[in-house]
Amino acid sequence: MKRIINRALVFIIFSMLASCISLKDIQLIQPDEKLKLDNKGMIDYSVPEYYIQKNDMLLINVSSTNPSTLGILSDFTTSGNRTFATGQNQGVWVRDDGKIELPRIGKIEVEGLTIKQAREKIQEEFYKIYTPEGTFIDVNLTGIEYTMIGEANRGVFRADKRDMTILEAFARSGGDNIYADLKNVRIIRTTPDGTKQVHVDLTKESIMNSEYYWIQNNDIIVVNPRKEKIWGVGLNPLSVVTTTMGVIGTILGVYLFFDRF
Repeated sequence: MKRIINRALVFIIFSMLASCISLKDIQLIQPDEKLKLDNKGMIDYSVPEYYIQKNDMLLINVSSTNPSTLGILSDFTTSGNRTFATGQNQGVWVRDDGKIELPRIGKIEVEGLTIKQAREKIQEEFYKIYTPEGTFIDVNLTGIEYTMIGEANRGVFRADKRDMTILEAFARSGGDNIYADLKNVRIIRTTPDGTKQVHVDLTKESIMNSEYYWIQNNDIIVVNPRKEKIWGVGLNPLSVVTTTMGVIGTILGVYLFFDRF
């Protein structure tokens, strides 16, 4: 009986120590031989193109040396760089038919276009009515909106910028959970052609070469839990020792109880 208990104790101790979370599991951007550098020794990266989708909001900035020439469009602008605005949100909504609608100019289809292509198309329609001299029009996204769920600070977050990395997304969300599986973060990305998903490893610095290092509008970031959370151990060595001693105490108590008979 004693031999069986001793073997069981040894097995439990080794199992719990093996389940302890190591620094390599939670440290971001660790050295990685797969990291690619360009001919200047800089990190090789490329920000992927974003293609406009339904329900996006486009920010259209208009400036003119003679604002009175804008006519009815003046009702949709603010002072300084003039901005089309709808309700409380500055921007123009991409409707379910993939088009935006501007006063006097009418409907313009922008779904599936890059920001640059949309800018050129809107400018082309704009200058059919307004003279290019002294007037400038620019088009951009109003910002990046992304969702984080799982072992992170869950919620929908918004950044008023066009380029943002997944590390910035984590920093903005405030997520800092030791049970987060950083080696298996899932990104769900919608495109005009459909939805795709990938798994990325944030503990390797080669993630900076990936197109998924850059967050796009409407991305969903799923942070899976580590198996140690399910087991209830592994938070740190002290917690492992405490749990192990508790298990040992329980086994010894049961053994001493039956040893009396």
